[in-house]
Amino acid sequence: MSSPNHPILQQFPPIDRSSPDFHDQLDKLLCGQEYEQSVPDLQGDNLIWLVDYLDKVRSRVALPHSPLKPA
Repeated sequence: MSSPNHPILQQFPPIDRSSPDFHDQLDKLLCGQEYEQSVPDLQGDNLIWLVDYLDKVRSRVALPHSPLKPA
């Protein structure tokens, strides 16, 4: 997976499910206002990167609501 060039995606933690802080870091990022504002504007390689990243961690992440739709 190539590195994203969008600032919000560069904040994503490396995929290391064995890290005790990984899921907390990811959850805070996915529920953050900056992420929620940035997602609708993602395109091309950045969007592909995000989908690939979330696909790799999906079984361990539970979102309280979709960041793509208002709660």
